[in-house]
Amino acid sequence: MALNGLYIKGTSKTPDIDFSPGLLKISGRSIPEDTISFYKPVLQWLELYLHKPEKLTKVVFKIEYVNSGSNRFLYSMLNMFNDKYHEGVNIAISWFFESDDDTIKNLGDDLQALVDIPFSMMEY
Repeated sequence: MALNGLYIKGTSKTPDIDFSPGLLKISGRSIPEDTISFYKPVLQWLELYLHKPEKLTKVVFKIEYVNSGSNRFLYSMLNMFNDKYHEGVNIAISWFFESDDDTIKNLGDDLQALVDIPFSMMEY
């Protein structure tokens, strides 16, 4: 059975989640009122997807702002990706940040240091 994508339209407080097999995109602000409720279906979809991923999975983060509760889920996702990468799954991460946004750039640097996955820092 092929896994369908997952799409959650972003709001002023939640990111746009646009996952399709092989391309996983998270963009916008992540300051949900209930972080666990928001990210639970995202992590569940990822878990299913990572059981039988595409030959190459590209992960794109274009986060404008993230709160500490959301950080925890970003770390969880990266750990899931890192585990699969160590099992031989081909994963590449792109972390986009605005040229004047040191907070998001530094978060990307911190996350990059935690994983062995190819991780591109992309300034725009």
